[in-house]
Amino acid sequence: KWRSWDGPPGNEHSKMKFDRGEPCWQGPTRSTLVMLTCGTETVLRSVKEPSKCQYVMELQTPAACQPLTPRRSVHSEL
Repeated sequence: KWRSWDGPPGNEHSKMKFDRGEPCWQGPTRSTLVMLTCGTETVLRSVKEPSKCQYVMELQTPAACQPLTPRRSVHSEL
């Protein structure tokens, strides 16, 4: 189940946390951390299980691309 955004300050929406999933056989309930990375396509790049029933996924998506901050126009006198 959705839990929260879990990214660092200033980039809170870079990670999604899910927990309270289905119980594992003789283990904890399943949980997943989805790390969002910027890319031109939406692609599941990797899935790992660093500990029993705890998963880490890397999802590449254009939605994770930070908008560029507009540059100030520089006016130079000739």
